[in-house]
Amino acid sequence: MYKYTYKPHKTIDDIELKFAGNAADFLTKIKENNIVFNDAVVQIKGEVTSINVQGINLNNAIYCQMDATISLSELKVGQEIEVKGRVIGYDDLLEETKLDKTIIIK
Repeated sequence: MYKYTYKPHKTIDDIELKFAGNAADFLTKIKENNIVFNDAVVQIKGEVTSINVQGINLNNAIYCQMDATISLSELKVGQEIEVKGRVIGYDDLLEETKLDKTIIIK
């Protein structure tokens, strides 16, 4: 008989931050060296510039695909918020960063 033990998956809250600060500073850093931030967890403060069914845009340059448990109903365009998520890529042509598993920090 074999027994296997699996560790539970880490949540965004459990992973160490690679960056914490405002959206403008993060955008400057990711433009300098975006490879450093691939698959890293970041916490960013910024202004909500658009909202759709699956996520939000911060400062017109950071798309945050929200965690399935997060409700976007209370968010408004122009609102300042702080989010935490995993960087999944940077598009240097559009100059847009994409985060997934994003949660809102209260």
